[in-house]
Amino acid sequence: MKKIFLAVVFMLLGFTMFAQQYVMTSDGYTINGQVKKSTGYVTLRTYLPDGNELLDSVLIDKKGKFVFRGYATEPMPALLTVNGKKRYRVYVEPKISMELTIDPKKDLPEVKNAPQTQRWYSIVTPIGNEDYDVYLSRLENWTVSNPEDIFSPDIMATYLSHYWTYEDLSRHLNTLKAHATQVYYYRHLRDREASLQKISIGQKAPNISLKDLNDKTVNLKSFLNGKKYVLIDFWASWCTPCREEMPILLANYQNYKSKGFDIYGVSLDKNKKSWQKAVENDGIEWTTVSDLKMWQSPTVSDYMIKSIPDNVLVDASGKIVAKNLRGDSLTAKLKELFDVESYRITGNIDGVKEGVVKLTLLKEGGEKETFVERINNGTFVFAGEVERVCMGMIDLPIRDGIISFFMGNENITIKGSKKDLDNVRIEGSSSQTLFTNIANKCNREKNPMQALMNWVMDNPTSIYSPFIISNYLYPYMSEADRENAIRSLKGDATTMFQYSLLMQQLGEQVANTDQQTNKAKDFTLEDTKGDLVSLYNYIKANKYTLVSFWASWDNNSRTKNIEYLKLYKQYKANKFNIISVSLDDSKYAWTSAIEADGIGKWTNVSDLNRWNSAVVKLYNLKSLPYNMLLDNQGNILGKNLSLDEIIQIIKKK
Repeated sequence: MKKIFLAVVFMLLGFTMFAQQYVMTSDGYTINGQVKKSTGYVTLRTYLPDGNELLDSVLIDKKGKFVFRGYATEPMPALLTVNGKKRYRVYVEPKISMELTIDPKKDLPEVKNAPQTQRWYSIVTPIGNEDYDVYLSRLENWTVSNPEDIFSPDIMATYLSHYWTYEDLSRHLNTLKAHATQVYYYRHLRDREASLQKISIGQKAPNISLKDLNDKTVNLKSFLNGKKYVLIDFWASWCTPCREEMPILLANYQNYKSKGFDIYGVSLDKNKKSWQKAVENDGIEWTTVSDLKMWQSPTVSDYMIKSIPDNVLVDASGKIVAKNLRGDSLTAKLKELFDVESYRITGNIDGVKEGVVKLTLLKEGGEKETFVERINNGTFVFAGEVERVCMGMIDLPIRDGIISFFMGNENITIKGSKKDLDNVRIEGSSSQTLFTNIANKCNREKNPMQALMNWVMDNPTSIYSPFIISNYLYPYMSEADRENAIRSLKGDATTMFQYSLLMQQLGEQVANTDQQTNKAKDFTLEDTKGDLVSLYNYIKANKYTLVSFWASWDNNSRTKNIEYLKLYKQYKANKFNIISVSLDDSKYAWTSAIEADGIGKWTNVSDLNRWNSAVVKLYNLKSLPYNMLLDNQGNILGKNLSLDEIIQIIKKK
């Protein structure tokens, strides 16, 4: 069992953080500390709501005592460190005089007169001999059940987020609300989310340009030329698990290099001789590069590498197709990609004499591929290849019926009668057999629909989940339940045809809701100064407000900014105002464009999450620029309006 470390460990999330003077006005707090049998110094690093940090340090006196005094308008997380080694989480809060007793031999401090700190330890302290995975699961469940609690983003950052993919982190962050979204850790987890998104599956891998053992610069982008798949392998000569993995890498390299597979090894070594010796001793045949900076290498930051061995598999275009493939999982993935077999579907349907039968493959991204064959005396054959498991649909001639099933590259037989297509036997498709077992198990429950719903929520990565939602659950679900279920899907589930349909339906659902209510949905985002701006609070002071969705990188948006500037100057005296919502991901690019276009005259807001912005999902944005004209009650007077249309509405009103 993994050892549970009780000390609250502040994890480096890859964020750029700095200490600065921070002035707060309220009653102060005091931390009266006692360190048993110790001298030296204690530091207190307070994590401020604006995303910055405040650092203070005091000496431990001869009696082992120390005191911190400060000001806080609200509870804030802080890290107290003794002599740069032992670390303890505390929460500073207004009007408290905390008593803290620290025994360096123990993992937990004794805390008195500090409600938030005591509450923190009551939540995060393991229960008895709690298994580590059970412990993490309990903490995760706590954050889900407490989306407004300021502890939730802290727990995510400290204990959970380093295990999560981009999809996991994004899903959990989107559950948080109210004050939990206005604290230090929430802000920095959003930064981590943006960084993870850039290296998530489906994204282009960051380019690498490092020198090999012959001091020749090898550029990853150029290295991909002529290859089908390349494994970017992060390793080091001093890493024992990395060296143990080498025989597996070597076997896969030799098996698939003739088919277009290669490895681009990135060494986190510091000593070139050690690196070279490891290459020779392990018989590494592929290209290895390094800047000999170990963990300080920019590549480590670009790929958010926290431990090695680690790897990323990319295709010929540099798109990430898989991550962290170890041992058998790497072998299985390469077998899936390179050892492409074929499918053969043999059908025998009584009662269908002759005609044309059609096979439609429902593939990723909503794509359909159709094949046509003749059917004679009920018999037909289709043969071909599919990249991954998908849905197949057999259309019998003259609308005799449709047979749907999951299929891969297998020998599949379909037997049955035209008179009873619901009971057609499909044999040889392992994916269809598994789905049938799932459906039958749920059907045996007292409430089959609820059983199916529970299965989907427990299996958000399954290829069957989008099909179950689309074909079974959709008509019986509320709009809120539909959205939650669809947005929970991830991984392999997103490669299915039905997932694309559900996302499209979700967009239409949001659009229809907007049309029915004709009310803008409220949002709260930061302006360029970091202050929170609520849409509904903003529009109250004006008769009309134009909400402009734009981005610095979109030329059409920049052209619209010029038009809106003229509109603003002409009608601002008539209580007309503008709020611009940017889909940028760089604050520098965003603020530079504001200055260049002269639109700083009105409020500009953004969460700097580009197309992952909350407003994209809120308004189902598909393209830029886009606008809405609102009255001071939040009623939508028009959408995506031209300049003349905006003026006509203003004058008419």
